[in-house]
Amino acid sequence: MSRTRRIGALLFAILTMGGWWASGLEQYEEVQVENRTGYPLVKLYIAPSSRPAWGRNLLEREILRDTESRQVHVSALSEGERFFDILGVDTDGDRYLRSGADLTKGLPIVLTFRDFLEPSKESGCWEEYFEEYGNEGVQNSGQK
Repeated sequence: MSRTRRIGALLFAILTMGGWWASGLEQYEEVQVENRTGYPLVKLYIAPSSRPAWGRNLLEREILRDTESRQVHVSALSEGERFFDILGVDTDGDRYLRSGADLTKGLPIVLTFRDFLEPSKESGCWEEYFEEYGNEGVQNSGQK
């Protein structure tokens, strides 16, 4: 085999293996989240509806004020994941939940006061479900 063919075969093998390896990486989707709750949000979580835990706070130390929006990256964490739950927590600790949002449509997710979770309807301690998984699954891309 000529040297040119060996180099070509080697490059083909490297590119093929690189494509196979990259296909196993998580894909990130950009999502626009808008706060229309009437209150500033200090925590924001997005997780696949099929997951039992939320992951990390996407706002970290920032505040998402009423009428502001934020662009975030969300990993599906598993192939074919389509529906996600979005949870915002305001400065008083009140929570706003949008369940089963279809992120494949590319529409902004708008949290409103209609998404408010009444404390009497809660069960258990919701804080225990945070930070359990997904630190690798969500990334904050900053404010838009």
